[in-house]
Amino acid sequence: MHGKQPSVSAEVKGFRRRTGEMVNQEGVGESRLIWLVRKWRPPLLLLLTGLVALDVRGAMGIAANLTYAACIGNAADASRRIEACTQIIDNQAGAPDKLATAYFKRAYAWSMEGDLDRAIADSDQAIGLYPEYASAYYNRGYDWAAKGNYDRAIADYGQAIAFDPKSSAAYNNRGLAWSYKGDNDRAIADYNLAIIADSKNASAYLNRGGAWAAEGAFDHAIADYNQAIAFDPTLIGVYENRGLSWGGKGDYNRAIADFNVAIGLNPKRAYAYYGRGLAWSNKGDDDRAIADYDKAVDLDPKLADAYHALGLAWAHKGDHDQAIVDYDLAIALNQKSADFYSARSASWKAKGNRERAEADRKTAASLGGT
Repeated sequence: MHGKQPSVSAEVKGFRRRTGEMVNQEGVGESRLIWLVRKWRPPLLLLLTGLVALDVRGAMGIAANLTYAACIGNAADASRRIEACTQIIDNQAGAPDKLATAYFKRAYAWSMEGDLDRAIADSDQAIGLYPEYASAYYNRGYDWAAKGNYDRAIADYGQAIAFDPKSSAAYNNRGLAWSYKGDNDRAIADYNLAIIADSKNASAYLNRGGAWAAEGAFDHAIADYNQAIAFDPTLIGVYENRGLSWGGKGDYNRAIADFNVAIGLNPKRAYAYYGRGLAWSNKGDDDRAIADYDKAVDLDPKLADAYHALGLAWAHKGDHDQAIVDYDLAIALNQKSADFYSARSASWKAKGNRERAEADRKTAASLGGT
């Protein structure tokens, strides 16, 4: 080994909570509007059996009804839904409630397609036509949060709650927005309300656990993760987060066990391999840690923290050349992390390159590092 090695227990202690479970459910907290429009949709079987006897106007009515059914029907086929809802919107036919529903359904489809700006624009239209449309506020809040605008998301979730005070999902998602803003107290308050509204809301327990973990209250976090698992044992993020909390408590064997479960449920979860790698690093098993970090970056080449952890593991083994390669990759993905520059500085120093070591140290200091 060359020079002083970075302490694994000090450097690879990053057992941080995963991002929470934000729920975008079509028709969450559905208002009376959605209930009404569902009653408007005639049974397709009756339409089809009477098709031969219908005149042209009747056939046109069937076409309109089939278009409407496609608009409000299968959410899995987003492109078909967009096409059908667009026909209704372009025709501007029917009652305002029906048109509002078409905008709402198309907004949901745009969101599923990843076009958040169009989704928000359609939600605006739906709300303009029906100002008490709780679900439209909810989904617009989801889209604002997905764009990183948590203040607007919080405002929209608040409106959804005002029109549907029993919406557990709206409290849950507003709590998550508060968490993203770093206000864990308000987040926990909202998760509490989500659980009061639905005592079996596994996502709310998962997210409240994340807020507790962010505060360092790992016992509270683990208790909430246990509850989430009791209600939904397939929720992979719970095992990852509980693994991180066990790691935060220094119980790396339990951490590894939870990451094993997460990987068993989905072998392509990059973060589960990264988390398990952290536990192996803290147990002093660099080889197993490196194998897990390698798997993590294979699955997610943009997981900067995994490259950083790889660098630390190689440095701990004395291979500073490989460590610097991995630190370079981490920094290329995230140039705002003081930890990344500090780690690379230590490896440059171990190699005897004081000039580069000092340059990285200064960059780390400028980013708030030591």
